[in-house]
Amino acid sequence: MNSKIFDNWLNVSSKSFNKGIHFGHKSIRLAKTQFWHPLMSDYFLGIRQNVSILNTQQTLRCLLRAFHIIAIIMKQKGRLLIINTNPEFFRLCNNLANLTLLGKYQPVKENLTWNSQTLNKKNKSLSQSKKKKTNYKKLRTPLISYVNYKWIGGTLTNWKQISKSVMTFAKFSERCENFLIKNAIDFPKYSRVKKCFQGLLYKEKKKMVLAFSQKPDLIFLINPNENQSILNEAYRLQIPVIAFTESNTNPLDITYPIPVNNYSIKFIYYCLKKIIKMTQI
Repeated sequence: MNSKIFDNWLNVSSKSFNKGIHFGHKSIRLAKTQFWHPLMSDYFLGIRQNVSILNTQQTLRCLLRAFHIIAIIMKQKGRLLIINTNPEFFRLCNNLANLTLLGKYQPVKENLTWNSQTLNKKNKSLSQSKKKKTNYKKLRTPLISYVNYKWIGGTLTNWKQISKSVMTFAKFSERCENFLIKNAIDFPKYSRVKKCFQGLLYKEKKKMVLAFSQKPDLIFLINPNENQSILNEAYRLQIPVIAFTESNTNPLDITYPIPVNNYSIKFIYYCLKKIIKMTQI
């Protein structure tokens, strides 16, 4: 795909970057960590009222570069691992994981005021959703895997042992999950393990298989500040990392940083949606 056509397909404009993604951290005198990192100063416009302001043009440039890298990896049938340990984005990443790994989608329910306009909009959305339901299965791909709850140390460097635990969970899930649901049995340990491992499995012919047998070709990390161990493992195995870097993030171990306020759920949703669409190119 041509670079100009690819940029138009992404449909990234300056208007989409005016949703609070350019705000960094505010300085707190009693805080142990700095509110901005010296290596991130190249991405700043300045500091106003003790709040660092990120340059949205730099964000756009880094975002397009990251999307081009992901598109190249997808075209070569490479493996992408998306990692998020922020509970605010758990539901979003879980729905995207169900789309790409299981071909299922669970829409988020919203409270609507019932009037004629909303009823017409809801009828249109229902008619459109019926058409789109048949396309959900086409989004299934084993090229993308997820870690969406808690990172288990050694998942990359000790994948041989971790993969055995993942397959043990898969066998137990195939045999006992329906029984637990039908009898409404609460199994807290199973639910915790499921949150950790379900994104590393891919459903193929009614069986759960590992999403990748070897190390992934690329890692997409949403919150690197809380996951320095992931960066250390990726650096040890020489796996390139794309990550959302805030004003106080150390970008030294990140191959392709994207300077942004990574608490913007609309921006995170936009990026993940485009990544899924890249699998269909």
